[in-house]
Amino acid sequence: MPTIEVTPLGAGQDVGKSCILVSLNGKNIMLDCGMHMGFDDDRRFPDFRYITDSHLNGYIDCVLISHFHLDHCGSLPFMSEIVGYDGPIYMTHPTKASGVQI
Repeated sequence: MPTIEVTPLGAGQDVGKSCILVSLNGKNIMLDCGMHMGFDDDRRFPDFRYITDSHLNGYIDCVLISHFHLDHCGSLPFMSEIVGYDGPIYMTHPTKASGVQI
């Protein structure tokens, strides 16, 4: 039976910064990439160094965004522009139409 690992990178016991890494069968899927609106420093974003010190493209296979709320997708620009992730990001058409620009 395959092992599923769940690693919260944000919002573990808080509202905001929803970001969960699910590992299954050698694949790493990030569920949401939110920001915490209560901080204006690095605590606003998920700490990707927790999962890897190398480039995220070699570690994350894809990102799934559940819906357009900043606490679920607000860190996408940080992850793609600052951290450098350029892998696949999936979301529904209504979520993308709501304003997610990547």
